[in-house]
Amino acid sequence: MSTAAPAKRPGAVTAAYVIWLIGAIISLIGSIFGLFVGILALTAGTALGGLAGAAVGAVVLIFAIFVFVIAIIELIIVNRMRDGRNWARIVLTVLGILSVIGSVVPWFSGGFNSTSFWSVVQVVVLIVAIILMYVPAANAYFASGGAYTGGAGMGGGSYGAPQAGTSPAAPPTTAMPAAPPTEAPTARPDDGRPPMA
Repeated sequence: MSTAAPAKRPGAVTAAYVIWLIGAIISLIGSIFGLFVGILALTAGTALGGLAGAAVGAVVLIFAIFVFVIAIIELIIVNRMRDGRNWARIVLTVLGILSVIGSVVPWFSGGFNSTSFWSVVQVVVLIVAIILMYVPAANAYFASGGAYTGGAGMGGGSYGAPQAGTSPAAPPTTAMPAAPPTEAPTARPDDGRPPMA
């Protein structure tokens, strides 16, 4: 039986997880809405616009299905990141950087407009989520594969709980210590009485 403390996820990883989770859920909700719009566009396009209308509806529906699949995959990756999987942290970092680039490029090509405010918020939130995944406590958590036993905050700590599939360190021995060496019995001084049996 192992007496190691259960793994504690650092607060930075939990905060990054919540940010990524909210983003994935918003993507999922948006994609479900997009599926309804795509189905409506496909049926209305076919009825009202003939082949061209159906093609536009099909493009919208295919894009919504693609976003839906990506949102499901993102939810899976976000949960693996929460569990301390370094590959998931790397994938989310790449996705976050690509999303930041995709949000910033329109500022330079189309100018800053009323929807740019939400792009700024998105960029700041993504950068914060990426940074939180790389603070020292998070690095230790991911290096240990989720077996971090340090403090729950964003600061450092140690990790050392055994990972799944490994054996814990040998417990300390409970054997009794050896008795101290005994001295040979010494002869009693003779006081004139017979020895007692």
